[in-house]
Amino acid sequence: NEVMELSLTSHRTSSQQPLTKKPVIGPTGKTRNKVVSVLLSLTNQLRRSSFTHTIECRSRARVPIINCSTRTGFEGDIAIGGHNGVDTSTYARSQVNRFNSFAPIILIMKALMNQQGLDKPFTGGLGSYKLYVLVAYHIETHIANGGNDRPSEILISLLYRFGCVGSRRDKLTTNLVRLGNSGEMITCDGGMCELTPVFRLPDCVEMFRECHERLTDRCLLIDDCSGAHHCSYLSSIIDCHSLREAREASKRRARLCDNIITRPTPLDHPGKVSAGRRISHVFTRNGSISAASKPDNNKRKNINNSPGYKRSKSDTAKRGPRGGLVPLNRPDLSARKSLGAEAAVMQRGMKQRKNKKKQARDKELTRFASRN
Repeated sequence: NEVMELSLTSHRTSSQQPLTKKPVIGPTGKTRNKVVSVLLSLTNQLRRSSFTHTIECRSRARVPIINCSTRTGFEGDIAIGGHNGVDTSTYARSQVNRFNSFAPIILIMKALMNQQGLDKPFTGGLGSYKLYVLVAYHIETHIANGGNDRPSEILISLLYRFGCVGSRRDKLTTNLVRLGNSGEMITCDGGMCELTPVFRLPDCVEMFRECHERLTDRCLLIDDCSGAHHCSYLSSIIDCHSLREAREASKRRARLCDNIITRPTPLDHPGKVSAGRRISHVFTRNGSISAASKPDNNKRKNINNSPGYKRSKSDTAKRGPRGGLVPLNRPDLSARKSLGAEAAVMQRGMKQRKNKKKQARDKELTRFASRN
């Protein structure tokens, strides 16, 4: 009988490098607790403002933010220090100074992705920062391959690259879906784009491919017409009517909010003051009745006649049936009445109701507000 011995050894060669850890995005530990606390207090202050429409504090996101929309229809995010990534506005400003075609390409891509519903990171789309990194990465790679920094050339090559129009081995294409599944990151000039959280990435790639085909068909159509018909190239990928309606709706909302901006509700208004302590008072629909006017019959001690009790102020304020202070005037109701019937219908249709019965009731008003 022969005996065979098998020895297995494993060596790490010099060419193999240890795996690099993914950078931690967002605040952690005590810094995160401080950031969330400040954001929550700021959310309470913004909710009192008459200019804001919807306020949502996303404290569980990797980078905690406040999602805020105004009465004029504009939406924005508020972030407070503690995030250890690159600041979005600073990065965009540096890329605008670096490339001439960065700003126009970003405007086109933002309008395109907004119409397709792929611009919200909360719903699986591409956010602003990731879009900045992708565009900057493409422009840098395109110029390194001998291309020119022209908006038209950058746009058609960007759709070709991220739409995976070419073959798999084509160096001019970048498979975003494969990078997202493998967890790889795209970096450019200090900015990092992680595509793993973008679960609608296949829809984005399909949109890039479709836009490239439409632009190519439009170029061939204009070449066949030999310049006889003047038509826009971008109208083949962007809905110009929807863009015009969105601009007109923003202008109308801005006019409606002039009264709200010029007459804000003060923070010390009587309608925002709490009722305070209610001691030895019975509140009815007709007003407040002191306990001193009621007979105690040796059953209840009257604290108003007890020694050491001193009333600070006479309670002459009007109170409701549950003891709450009734405000002298309601500036929010008066401002709503001063806007007119059309403005009241617009504001009612713009409300984001959670009750399903109210949603069904105001369905037509919501549709009317979205069109106007």
